[in-house]
Amino acid sequence: MRFPENFQIEKELYMSQGFKYIAGVDEVGRGPLAGPLVVAAAILDIEKMLDIEAFLISRNRSFSRNNDVEYIGKAGYKNITDSKKISANKRQKANEFLLQECLSYSITEIDNESIDREGMAVCTSRAFENAVAGLKVTPEFVITDVVKIKNFDEARQLNIISGDLKSISVGAASIIAKVYRDNFMIEMDKKFPLYGFSSHKGYGTTRHIEALKIHGPCEIHRKSFEPIASFLHTC
Repeated sequence: MRFPENFQIEKELYMSQGFKYIAGVDEVGRGPLAGPLVVAAAILDIEKMLDIEAFLISRNRSFSRNNDVEYIGKAGYKNITDSKKISANKRQKANEFLLQECLSYSITEIDNESIDREGMAVCTSRAFENAVAGLKVTPEFVITDVVKIKNFDEARQLNIISGDLKSISVGAASIIAKVYRDNFMIEMDKKFPLYGFSSHKGYGTTRHIEALKIHGPCEIHRKSFEPIASFLHTC
């Protein structure tokens, strides 16, 4: 019994180069018409994960909930991947697990007004930098989903497409960011109940567009995004 394949990058970085504190960084919320951009950074306990993997291999037997180590090894880490690939229930449980197991994690939120004022590219770059800077444990290496961290040593970062699928650390950041942002949008649904934020989380669904046509945008809508910008222009 082994860890998921998306543990291999971290394992190789630790085994071959001795990097112990590896931060994964990912974002949620670039595309929605409303709400913030959220970026999370997470440092998992690589040595603990290697110990669990070695234990699982040595036991070579089926999973048992009565054994805490096997539970952490199989149940705890198996759903740490792209947050969009797992159900909301699994995502919530994975998030609870991660907030306990991470050596450090950090969440950066960029509001809709900043996105309208500065543009998504600038906000994304700053949010990734701030998320890494916000970690209480200084990372020795950083893995991101595509985005380069400008104020971090280029030789000590890996920026890969589909990082949340390929790296368990980026997957962890993806889940933490997704759950945080989803919870935020559920709260916003209570404040602005006309738009259905709790269901679509601000994305441009048919229901959301129809609500915008009827009621216009609210405080958390991105006024620079289409079709909102066009709605405002014609008003």
